[in-house]
Amino acid sequence: MNIEKMLKPRFGHTVALAALVACTVADNRGVAAEIHGGVHPSPAVILQVLKKFDNPEGAIFSADGSHVFVSNSVEAGDLSKDFGWIEGAGYISKLKVKGNGELAMAEEKLIDGLTGPLGMGVLPVATKKFPAGTIFLCTGSAPFVDSDGQVVKDPTRMRSKLLAFSEAGKVLGEIDTGQGSVFEKINGSPIILINALGFDADGNLFVTDTAIGAGQFDPPFEAKGGVWMIPHSALDALADGQSPADPPKFLAIPGNPDGVEVSPTNGKIYVNTVGAFASLPDPANGGIYALTKKDIANNNLPPPVDGDLGALDGLDFTAGGVMLNAQIRGDIPGKVTVSCEGQRATTLALEPGGTMSDLKGPADLAIRRSADGAQLVVIPELYARDATAGDDEVTVLALPPEFDAVCP
Repeated sequence: MNIEKMLKPRFGHTVALAALVACTVADNRGVAAEIHGGVHPSPAVILQVLKKFDNPEGAIFSADGSHVFVSNSVEAGDLSKDFGWIEGAGYISKLKVKGNGELAMAEEKLIDGLTGPLGMGVLPVATKKFPAGTIFLCTGSAPFVDSDGQVVKDPTRMRSKLLAFSEAGKVLGEIDTGQGSVFEKINGSPIILINALGFDADGNLFVTDTAIGAGQFDPPFEAKGGVWMIPHSALDALADGQSPADPPKFLAIPGNPDGVEVSPTNGKIYVNTVGAFASLPDPANGGIYALTKKDIANNNLPPPVDGDLGALDGLDFTAGGVMLNAQIRGDIPGKVTVSCEGQRATTLALEPGGTMSDLKGPADLAIRRSADGAQLVVIPELYARDATAGDDEVTVLALPPEFDAVCP
């Protein structure tokens, strides 16, 4: 296949990408023909595997889809047998999206000096302080270690927060979620592992606390896993260190909630659970919860809409409302699952290869939502607990034009 020929400017970027995916799927229809029950009938195409990162955990597209931002969480590697981010070693990478869907590094360390930078989201509605398109980042979480690999026990050093920055890397502000914050006053505990976030169309923000690492401190914090709803109207006040008129609200969720995202089609807030990753009890065994704002406000947790999926990390939606979840549990193959609304999850197959078993801890994935069929999926791969930095992987997939349509 002559990819360069297919990508002549007259096609346009998204049309060319859709054509590339359709051609690749056709070339591999023998693999697709072998797909059976439990596998989504529309496989994705591997466009690229980049080995330029250090324990990449989160990814997000810019508002216009021209760039991707990747959070390098920088785990302790062989410095420690205990899982933990290295204090102050994390950073954000910025990559350009090329016309063929591949990524090119634009700035390796757009922002550095971070502890455990994880999930990100793009603000869709401006506030007085933050323009639309501002990127919000979860950072400063437990569990973490110092530069010598020693577990940090001083609770005053646990400063979880939401960091807001522009696409150019300018820090625009931050919201304190740690000790002494509004969140601790509401819940009796700071946000311990601020893991992922998502915005709804009105700019309301939803944030998960996975609540792993509270016991490393002396004295320990009380771990309270769940999801926070932060009203759009409260963002500026919180960033100014004030108590907003409409305060954040918390809903406890068992099983260590991890990923969170709002469906573009039904407006519900979806949260998954990752407890099995750390051998913690999870009644849903890798579950997915579908919530409304009313559920969170009324402290009502409905039963999970799916479960028994392992240990789920990131989740995101296609333009048509199809949900992808990353399975990160280490003792079973890493994979991405596909959830059509109202149905149990199936496995996403890849072409070429047909399997995702070589993914090294797929984490907080991002989807470029496009109504014309050219949708990209960026998958950070968190596992690489070695002493070498800058060689961990991010995998880029392209979804075929019919991907959303095959859901009934």
